Amino acid sequence: MRVFIFFVLFCILIPQISNAQFFSFGRNKVQYTEFNWQILKTAHFDIYYYPEMESLARYGAFFAEESYTLLEQKFNHNVDSRIPLVFYSSHLHFEQTNTTAGFIPEGVGGFFEFIKGRVVIPFNGSIAAFQHVIRHELVHVFTHSKISRILLYHRQVQDRLPPLWFIEGLAEYWSTDWDTQAEMLLRDATLHGYVVPLSEIQKISGTFLMYKEGQSMCGFIAKQYGEEKILLLLENFWRSQSFEEIFRFTLGDDFKKFYDGWIYSLQKKYYPLLKENEFPTQVSDALTIDGFSTKPVFHRRENKREIYFVGNRTGYTGIYRVSADSLQAKPELVVEGEKSDEFEAFHLFQSKIDISDDGVLLFCTKKGETDALHFFDIEENKLLSTYSFPNLVLISSPSFSVDGNDVVFSSVDKSGFSDVYIFHRRSETLEKITNDIYDDREPVFSPDGKKIYFVSDRTLYGEKGASNIFAYNRERFTIDYITLGKNIQSSPVFTPDGKTLAYVSDEDGARNIYFLPVEQIEDTSKYRFLFKKITNYVTAAFDPTFTDSNEIVFTSFEGYRFQLQLLSLNELADSSVQKFRRNILPLEKIWSPTTLSDSAITVTGKYEGEYAIDVAQSQISTQPLFGTVGGAFLGLSDVLGNERYNFLLFNTAREQNEVLQSFNIVISRTSLEHRSNYSYGIFRFFGPRYDLTDPDLFFYERSFGGFFELSYPFSTFKRIELSTSITNSAKEQYFNSIYERKALFLSNGISYVLDNAL
Repeated sequence: MRVFIFFVLFCILIPQISNAQFFSFGRNKVQYTEFNWQILKTAHFDIYYYPEMESLARYGAFFAEESYTLLEQKFNHNVDSRIPLVFYSSHLHFEQTNTTAGFIPEGVGGFFEFIKGRVVIPFNGSIAAFQHVIRHELVHVFTHSKISRILLYHRQVQDRLPPLWFIEGLAEYWSTDWDTQAEMLLRDATLHGYVVPLSEIQKISGTFLMYKEGQSMCGFIAKQYGEEKILLLLENFWRSQSFEEIFRFTLGDDFKKFYDGWIYSLQKKYYPLLKENEFPTQVSDALTIDGFSTKPVFHRRENKREIYFVGNRTGYTGIYRVSADSLQAKPELVVEGEKSDEFEAFHLFQSKIDISDDGVLLFCTKKGETDALHFFDIEENKLLSTYSFPNLVLISSPSFSVDGNDVVFSSVDKSGFSDVYIFHRRSETLEKITNDIYDDREPVFSPDGKKIYFVSDRTLYGEKGASNIFAYNRERFTIDYITLGKNIQSSPVFTPDGKTLAYVSDEDGARNIYFLPVEQIEDTSKYRFLFKKITNYVTAAFDPTFTDSNEIVFTSFEGYRFQLQLLSLNELADSSVQKFRRNILPLEKIWSPTTLSDSAITVTGKYEGEYAIDVAQSQISTQPLFGTVGGAFLGLSDVLGNERYNFLLFNTAREQNEVLQSFNIVISRTSLEHRSNYSYGIFRFFGPRYDLTDPDLFFYERSFGGFFELSYPFSTFKRIELSTSITNSAKEQYFNSIYERKALFLSNGISYVLDNAL
């Protein structure tokens, strides 16, 4: 132990600056959070979670077993090994996972990893979405298992799978219903002519468009050829290396004929929609045309009318502003994101922004381990204050009260559930408004500040993913229904005069903007409201906000782009506004997710580490000069990817009496569980080496020693690295006498790097 301490001190006290510090290294994957991993075992799954999310893990266990039973029948197959499920209560925690080495973008909702069969899933606040993702990933598990068994049965190498469009399309088709988001995309793709044929589908590999094209094509196969053909495509997979040949053998049609029939069915379905519906760009004015633009908010700055929005125009997401009076003017960057620790990541499409009358911009970004709430002065162009809350992981859609003294937002804590909070700016205190399992989002204050309107899935229809608008009464501490339906209502916002509530609904198959007079909402005893449908778009309108001139600015989706549009209500024909009354009667029951009974859970307890092989490889080769050499490499890690071991062993003996001295070995351990990542190991190498100055000469070299490496990331953009090794090396020249016959030397060193990454 004393020798090891002396070794470490020696390395630290004699540093040498590495040239690597002068080069940028890319971003760090930081393990901010200390997870106390637990394990829960059911009939078919090993579920890994941490104590704060135990309720969520039990819901997930029920959904997993339910999905297993369903998929077992659909695939006519059972998985012959236990399936590891790793749950995270939020996407920010999910981004820290070591089950995969790469960075995880915000759009990734989970993945299935083929080597160890692990399924890794974050919770996004919605129980319905959680159930969908679990089933989606389990379709991958069954597909991989089924294909492997079929190829094994027919004595073929298990090294291939169907194309990605079919893999992901099937996972969507057998895990969820066709929803408004899918409808929006396929409508737009069909009407604008960018549906990608099967012969070119690799161009959109891995995109959301590919997922939904695949889902639609699987549905078309079931409808046109019969549901059983989907399973037959898997069971016939051994018949050819070409999936198109398997496709032709199973369905009787090649890709082209199938595609022509599918695209014709889409055209027949969507072309008639243009008779009654409009494209947003045809009946409103474009404010932006490049990149992605979303979450607009209006502000008058002296005599300037400006729209602030979240945009991605250069590859980095930030906040921009554009004139509301000069159409298609070039947007100006206000807050640059994703290049610093302060604004590490904006949640594009997920979180709206707000601005006060005195010019304080309100938004949230990822900052370190959690999200932070930012107050930014647009006149001074500087950050006024930033607030993080230790128990809150995600923060979304902050909104000012009318007087600017309070901020309401939704947030997810470590349990994973999304609730509504109020931040009181003067006292800098936090007040929790809702506290339950429901997905509460997009809160806004009423004009008089007495109520908080928000979106939630707390109705009986929420179990299937429907969301409605509710009002929390701050005086009576009650929650009232504002809308009630089986669809998705979202984005509540009030007109500047406070007389009308606007929101977005997809009840007609596409997201459009609706109005509801506030005077009706005040008299909730009647529960019969007059609604007005303001827009009638064939694709979608999101995130409405009002200007001071009776205009609506909103995010449109058209031509595979999200852009800002401006619609004048003064020019809106009264005949184009659809009016209807609807009874809003509170349901006697609200739903709650089902959990597994205790009898269905076989084991619970602390996770202690379960190791399995990642890679195993061996090789033997013969060379005229060096003779026969052989060896093996073995890499293994635990289920969570936190601890990794590598073993390398090979022999370079040319004669029998050299066998013992010619063993080469490397043993290393790498720990990624904590914020400080480290690796250490020992090595011994012996064998012939070529001389670099003359390829015709070689020498024997014996080298052995140990090494230690440490990396500590301060943030995504900064880290310090420490590496050191002690090596004892001796080499013996084999042919030429101009070198020393033997040279023995001891070497050690240390280097560190501290750098910024872009």
